Amino acid sequence: METSAPPGDLPEVPILDRAAVLERLGGDEDMLQTFLDLLLEQATAELPKLTEAVQQGDAKRVEHLAHSLKGAAASLSAERVRQAAYQLEIIGRSGDLSSAQDALAQLRHEVDQLRQFLGG
Repeated sequence: METSAPPGDLPEVPILDRAAVLERLGGDEDMLQTFLDLLLEQATAELPKLTEAVQQGDAKRVEHLAHSLKGAAASLSAERVRQAAYQLEIIGRSGDLSSAQDALAQLRHEVDQLRQFLGG
């Protein structure tokens, strides 16, 4: 992803693949809603920590936090959040945080898009 790309440049990727995650959850809509709420809570808690880690140049912490969020998003088929978190994880793993601010902005955007998509 180019660092100059505006947030929201993943229109071909669904925000949430509801059918796929419901299949994994045996069609349990209540469980899905509970897990999605937990994902949004996790993202809300971890985005400030990611911001701090980027500002402090703590690449390992960026990698760890982004990896955790990526896993949660992947388990719920929140693909755009997963991709954005993965991009930030890769940046953290590289140790070069020069593009981390842009990747973090993309992740924030995708979390906001998921929140709006879910009606919150």
